[in-house]
Amino acid sequence: MNQCIDQTLITSLDDSGMAVSSSFFVHLLSVGLLISSVVGGFVLDRKFRNTQDHKIRLAIAGASRTMGLFSPVAAVLLLITGIGNIHELFAGTDTKWYSEGWLVAKIVLYAIMVLNGTVYGPSLTRGRLKLLSAIEEQSAPPGAESLLRSTNNQITLFYFVQFLFLLLVIYVSVFGSGKHPGAF
Repeated sequence: MNQCIDQTLITSLDDSGMAVSSSFFVHLLSVGLLISSVVGGFVLDRKFRNTQDHKIRLAIAGASRTMGLFSPVAAVLLLITGIGNIHELFAGTDTKWYSEGWLVAKIVLYAIMVLNGTVYGPSLTRGRLKLLSAIEEQSAPPGAESLLRSTNNQITLFYFVQFLFLLLVIYVSVFGSGKHPGAF
């Protein structure tokens, strides 16, 4: 029975013109890596806020910077495989990729998300790590705890914005107007 279901699924995919390529598969894996990076960074940030021991905070801040290194890898993989997917989707057709509104919206949202992650993410985490080190060494400027709270709030906002952009990109990707009948 499983073989019959599998064959039906394969046939229905082939009949609809949808074929899963290796580029698409790596694209999906890259989305998973990006989601893991954003969610993992947020979870580490929450753990950081709930810990009062400075040595543990330093370790968590270092781990979150390491977690943040997954984001550029995922971004590059998504860019490369996205270009490959666009080529596979529109090769041999008269349709131009930029005439598809859902695809243009996805690319714009993705570019904003990557730009936000490139500009703000590393500087916020680097600044927090420097401030933590200065507090540990007792060479921090006056009001360092207040500055740390402000930085923590900025990092929380950063993760919220990144997650929002990620959800929007996924929403447009899944429910884009060129995907299936009934989508808007």
